[in-house]
Amino acid sequence: MRSDIGERARTFTEAARRVQIIRCAIEALAEVGYAGASLAEIARRAGVSKGVVSYYFDGRDDLLGHVLLDVYTRAGAAIAERTAAGQDPAAVVRGYIEANLAFLGEHPADVAAVVEVAANARRPDGSLRFGPGGEDPVLAHLEQLLRDGQATGAFGDFDARSLAILIRGAIDTASGRLATDPAFDLAAYTGLLVSVVEKATNALPWEQS
Repeated sequence: MRSDIGERARTFTEAARRVQIIRCAIEALAEVGYAGASLAEIARRAGVSKGVVSYYFDGRDDLLGHVLLDVYTRAGAAIAERTAAGQDPAAVVRGYIEANLAFLGEHPADVAAVVEVAANARRPDGSLRFGPGGEDPVLAHLEQLLRDGQATGAFGDFDARSLAILIRGAIDTASGRLATDPAFDLAAYTGLLVSVVEKATNALPWEQS
């Protein structure tokens, strides 16, 4: 029994340490950028040695990959709360947009960290490590939400994939703006994007709506 308790305590401690290191990596990326967020800098912020960081993560690339996974997981959970099944399709898509943009506004360090990693992490051949490639599950999820609305008759006839690409592009643009433009008005941007998408998905032709 004592062995089981000790093992659970060790597992909990290690999980907490991983979370701490990821959090320090996010802060470093947001404050000193990709180039400055070395393992040494991240370890310094966490109050541990580089060896401890390497114990939990297989190098800097592995740690930065976990940074993206952590941010996307938390963002996904927040979005899922706003897109629960059983709602009106228009409310689901509106909730999707508002939850995405709200997460960006409420977690500026996370946004800045993701922008830094996505824009700078490279493969050995020089290509972006986290660049587009293959099926995009985030885009596919949004496309399905739009198709679901069309299937019920709540939405009109439009190309769901193209609109999903437009919406994701607008959300990604907002993340970059938040990281670089102090004058960016997220609330106004959110309201306008919701209005545009509601117009685009309206079951009536544009000239009649």
